[in-house]
Amino acid sequence: MNKELILERIPSSREIEDSQFSFNDKFWNNKNKTSEQKALLTFRGQLLNRRMNYPLDHKILLAKRRIQHAINTYGVNNCYVSFSGGKDSTVLSHLVLSMGYKMDHAFSNTRLEYPECVDFATKWCKKNNVKLHMIYPEVLPWEVWKKHGYPMFSKETADLLERIRLKQKVNPKKMKKVRSFLKYKNVKLSSKCCYFLKKKPLKKWQKESGKSVAFMGIRAEESQMRRVVWVRKGCVYKTKEQIVVNPIIFFTEKDIQDYAKKYKIRFADIYYKGFKRNGCVCCGFGCHLSGENNFVKLKKLNPALYKNVMETWGFGNICKRCDVKVPPI
Repeated sequence: MNKELILERIPSSREIEDSQFSFNDKFWNNKNKTSEQKALLTFRGQLLNRRMNYPLDHKILLAKRRIQHAINTYGVNNCYVSFSGGKDSTVLSHLVLSMGYKMDHAFSNTRLEYPECVDFATKWCKKNNVKLHMIYPEVLPWEVWKKHGYPMFSKETADLLERIRLKQKVNPKKMKKVRSFLKYKNVKLSSKCCYFLKKKPLKKWQKESGKSVAFMGIRAEESQMRRVVWVRKGCVYKTKEQIVVNPIIFFTEKDIQDYAKKYKIRFADIYYKGFKRNGCVCCGFGCHLSGENNFVKLKKLNPALYKNVMETWGFGNICKRCDVKVPPI
């Protein structure tokens, strides 16, 4: 066993409660941080790396401690599992269920979900006797794209290019991040579909249901932004609208697969057809990073849906204007 692991015992529920913290925006945006503050941020980053290297059984114990802490603090009736039918949220759901909690599951259905994931989510919740709330947006996807723009490259890039196109103020430092994408500044791109199709409907449901504590299957390994959020806020933190609980933040992709083998879980069928992540069928985020992007995979999985995405929904023209190679229809 790792020597560092022996030295760092699993904290008790009380210790987790006492250690909850969140750097506020004033601290985070302060350019003149003290040496102590800088050292704390460095330590948090190193701690995250160390915990991501723990054995799976150790991570499971940590995850359950965080789940129990949130339930003890906020009450199980105020909690719900954010469930997409994806492998990460399935592991999270299994963890919660294994502790004897049958809390509601909420599926934010953008109307762009893979049919296999919707079907899996429905069957999983029925099998485990938990209530599934299928939440839909008030607007249609193409209405958002037509008004605001299409999701391409990355959320940050699409957002910055939209601001440039609309002649809004952009931080010069952020301009450097999109320097290589400036040739697409006149293409109608945006990251707003995620807000209107997913986040806004879920917020409305939370307000109506009174459930403000969201258990999410977020993993730090998936992006630098998620690593930063943990360093800044930890596993449990408050936003203006909700309390976020990320019990499996330390899990790696290997942990997810090993957990499934350990407990004999079969994920949604798309994960056995070349997909590593679920999400919207026509999401263009990350399309420039790999030849095997979402559009290529969709063509293989569902040619009829792919044709609709390219022709009816306009992604064929957008991909052409963004120099993204996609299979012929």
